[in-house]
Amino acid sequence: MMDFDAGLYKLVSEYYEAGILYGLYSCGDSLPSIPKICAMFHLAPATVRCAFSELEKKGYLKVDARKTAKVACRVPKGSFRKNAARYFVPREEGIRDLALSAKLLLEPLWRAGLDCWEEEDWAQLRHGLEDPAHSPAALPVEFHLLAIRSLKNRLALNLYWEAIRYLQFPYLEGAKGEVPFRLEPGISSREDIAALLNGRFETSCRKASEALFAFLREVKAECPPDQEEPVPFRWTVSRLRPQLRYSLASRMISGILSGQYPVGSYLPSLPKMMERYGVSRNTVRRSLDILEQLGVVLPQQGKGTLVYMEPRETDYSRPEIQVGLRLYLESLQLLTLTIPQVSRYTLEAVSPEQRLWLLESFKRLREEKQEYLCFDICLTFVEEQCPLASIRECYGRIRELLLWGYPFTLLRLKGRCLHDEYSERAYHLEQCLQDGPEIFSAAWGSFLAGEEQKLRNYFSSLLPESAGPAALSL
Repeated sequence: MMDFDAGLYKLVSEYYEAGILYGLYSCGDSLPSIPKICAMFHLAPATVRCAFSELEKKGYLKVDARKTAKVACRVPKGSFRKNAARYFVPREEGIRDLALSAKLLLEPLWRAGLDCWEEEDWAQLRHGLEDPAHSPAALPVEFHLLAIRSLKNRLALNLYWEAIRYLQFPYLEGAKGEVPFRLEPGISSREDIAALLNGRFETSCRKASEALFAFLREVKAECPPDQEEPVPFRWTVSRLRPQLRYSLASRMISGILSGQYPVGSYLPSLPKMMERYGVSRNTVRRSLDILEQLGVVLPQQGKGTLVYMEPRETDYSRPEIQVGLRLYLESLQLLTLTIPQVSRYTLEAVSPEQRLWLLESFKRLREEKQEYLCFDICLTFVEEQCPLASIRECYGRIRELLLWGYPFTLLRLKGRCLHDEYSERAYHLEQCLQDGPEIFSAAWGSFLAGEEQKLRNYFSSLLPESAGPAALSL
């Protein structure tokens, strides 16, 4: 549990801070108990206590170990609208964009999560919905959270939390005392329950969005806001400092694949790498150590670091290797689940000339025997051409994480040529692209699903027993 909770205390803290600043909680009001908040956010008690400590330091709460936490600050009623306007006005277009993007990014995740549920999970949900006061999913948003958590994919869960954080759900929830969701008699099938909860969620979001945009029209008419820079949605994949070494390793792999650092050449010196990437010497060394373990680079005494890209015996018990593999497999799963909808949406939105560019890129890869770069070509296309900024942002992050796949794929192939592995499938995708966005997007999704399953099967058998499924988030 604690691995999932790392950094999430800030989300809980910001959630209730927003509720206080926007007037949903007044001075003297009690917040829900820690067990109730744990059930709502699906976090450990220590995480919630950490969030309360943060709010207490800021003067928002008074925390008593034997009682529920109480709001300690008195926010003037006249500042509620000002606080809300200050946050939402520069994010207006970003919220509109994220609302559209969520259908393509988040809905496939929770639907896939439901497929992971056992009958016991559904029975527990049915029982809870008969008594919303004790429900594990009293609100549809919690139902979606439960579904996404069942994927055991930290990136998917992180994306969902970041969306909630950006939208500031305390404000969007509306008035306190909303009638809790109840399961109507005679409704018991999985499909009907899921459809009802999702319908309730979409209705709630639509009403909240309408209220929000009406509020924004009012405050802008009353007092035109200062011309602030728009604040778009940003997906912060990890707030943990060690993430930096993995991001740098991805950028180095990208440089190798793009020809910036050709195989057989030497990487720049440590000082030049530090200057180029804006990181410390220690971060560069740690990133190079990870890449050496994967056979991407090879230190040469007195010469520097050789770009190697050859599979080598790897110690899968090492935490940094497990983290790299987890980042790759989770990003691949995220891509597999969302790419059919995202790629179709993007291809149908762009001009014929842009679709032709993608087709010509596939042909060029085939001529240069670099079909294995088809992943990067398609992700780059979405990142640059999709009309929705939130999708461009998320796919940029996924593209960076997927770069880990090249060394791990080389390990799986055991010396077999990448060209031989991907040439036939890349050519099939090229043909499907000529048949239209719908056919190409379905084929691309099937291709990625097969790739994901191969890698999961292979690496699950190689990981040490002590690492267990959690190391892969399978």
